[in-house]
Amino acid sequence: MTTFLMILSTLAAILLIVVVLLQNSKGGGLDSSFGNVNQLGGVAQSTETIEKATWTLAGIIAILSLVAAVKYSPNQETTTGISTEGYNVEAPSNNDPLNLPTDLPE
Repeated sequence: MTTFLMILSTLAAILLIVVVLLQNSKGGGLDSSFGNVNQLGGVAQSTETIEKATWTLAGIIAILSLVAAVKYSPNQETTTGISTEGYNVEAPSNNDPLNLPTDLPE
C-alpha cells in the first residue's frame, strides 16, 4: 500500500508540474505556443480546463498526503521502545513535592 500511495503521489505531482507549465501566465506561458487552440474550443475554454486540472491535481496530492500521514503515522509506544505491559507504572502527579535542598548557599 505504501508503494501504491507513493506512485500515485508521484504521478499526480508530475502531472501538476506539466499542467502548471501549460498555464497562460503574464509572459505567455506554454499555452500560447500551441498555435491554433481555437479549433479545440477556444482559448477561454482551454484556460478554464487547465485551471480545473490544476486544482484537481492539487486536491488529489493533498488527499493522498493526508491518507499517508494518517495510515502510516508511528504509534507512540513503538517510537519510544518502552512497553509497560506487565508492569505497574504510575505517572508522577503534580501534587508530589519536589526534593529541593533546604540549605541554600549564602
